[in-house]
Amino acid sequence: MRISITLSLLILAIGAMLSWQDQQRLTKVRESHAKLVAEAARSGISIDPAHPEDGVRVTKHERENKDEDARKAAARFIAFAREMQAAEEKAEPDEGAQKKVIDLMDLMMSLDAAQLKIVIAEIRASKDLKDEMRQGLIGFSIMTLANDHPQAALALFTESSDLMEGNGMSKHVISTSLAKWTKDDPMAALEWVRKNGEKFSEIVNDDAKRGMISGAAANDPKLAFQLIGELGLKDTGDGIHEIVDAAATPEQRTSTLAALRQHLATITDEKARAEASDNAVGSLARNAAKDGFEAGSKWIENAGFTPEQLANLGNGGFSWAIKGSETGKWIEWLGTTVPAGKESDSSIRNMVSTWTRNDYQAAGKWLSSTPDGPAKNVSIRSYAETVSKYEPETAAQWAMTLPPGNDREQTLKSIYQNWPDKEAAARQAFAKEHGIK
Repeated sequence: MRISITLSLLILAIGAMLSWQDQQRLTKVRESHAKLVAEAARSGISIDPAHPEDGVRVTKHERENKDEDARKAAARFIAFAREMQAAEEKAEPDEGAQKKVIDLMDLMMSLDAAQLKIVIAEIRASKDLKDEMRQGLIGFSIMTLANDHPQAALALFTESSDLMEGNGMSKHVISTSLAKWTKDDPMAALEWVRKNGEKFSEIVNDDAKRGMISGAAANDPKLAFQLIGELGLKDTGDGIHEIVDAAATPEQRTSTLAALRQHLATITDEKARAEASDNAVGSLARNAAKDGFEAGSKWIENAGFTPEQLANLGNGGFSWAIKGSETGKWIEWLGTTVPAGKESDSSIRNMVSTWTRNDYQAAGKWLSSTPDGPAKNVSIRSYAETVSKYEPETAAQWAMTLPPGNDREQTLKSIYQNWPDKEAAARQAFAKEHGIK
């Protein structure tokens, strides 16, 4: 079996899976590092409070030891790369490759920025590595820093940019580093983009810029809105979405909503302003719904949304954000909070339809017990039309509970249109009974 991927792609795939998705492994590495720092402190090695980013102070001898450790790590990394190259050339799979990569990941994540710089220098100096393999190794070395030490990762990337051109890891390094750095120090990250954005225009793209906006939004939504223009994001709607989506807590949503209103005031095009407002309000409402009915509805009520915005809440992804067991409460709340009309009816219909597809028995039980009223009638229509595709007789029974008139007639027609084709005789009998042609 021929190995179909190079070392660089193998490391990218496994590194992405384990470094970013397997949080238990990452936590374990960080705990080990913290333990080492604590042991160093007990040994009299202190941290310089004026330069905490420099980490633990070390003597010249200790620095030499750390440098030697880095060179040994580089040697292991290069040796593995040679093994992979040989396996590819012989078309023989290396059965232990994945475990070796995992072990190397742990080793690389234990190195600091200065050590990784040595590793990169050793990789560059190695003469018997293919260019693609060399790029993969350097890319992974930098990638190990991107999440926790973004500034150092970007510095190393800049120094090694000649070998990173065309490397698929470059975009990941840039996006992750800029997003993390913007969260901690947005102005410094922005300055890096000002200096390097044009040089690396293909990878400092809109994806990376959206990551920066999202990173800034967590701590300073007002600044995040300013970054939309500062970074020259092509689709401003994407930038707004990143900001409002980052507002996870009630406090963050309130702060983001205030910044949003200030931003909307700067949009002169009325149509664009209305569209941006509706989309943002929908996202904020969806995030609020994830907190549960009591907390979510309370925040929405106090947010100062217009009746039109409230009427549209149930559209979009709101139905998927609410807990299934609380759907009935949300429908009742919407029915009493929002003036009846086309938009509010559409919201309720969407919520009932989603609920029915997920748990038609629970939705039917709620319908049986909820008080009569406009919201219930809209819910019955949506429920009957949804179940009619597989239980048309049940749908018909619910349709007949609607008051005589247009709503009942339209619902019966929808049931007829949705009636399963394999039950043609029953369908025709239904049409005859209700005068449907």
